[in-house]
Amino acid sequence: MESLIVHPKNQMELNALKSVMKEMGIRYEKFHTRNTKTVKPEVKTQAKPPRTFKDKPKTDL
Repeated sequence: MESLIVHPKNQMELNALKSVMKEMGIRYEKFHTRNTKTVKPEVKTQAKPPRTFKDKPKTDL
């Protein structure tokens, strides 16, 4: 199976390319979408133990 990556400049060019490929019987698929960068995989982190804060020593007596 061969791969061909195209970068059409506008929607009209993309539609023309799709119609030509359809006439020739070539299957195609959309690879990238606009929002792929915003999808974040879930990362499981271990729960941190609660911090205990101690009072600061009094300096002005």
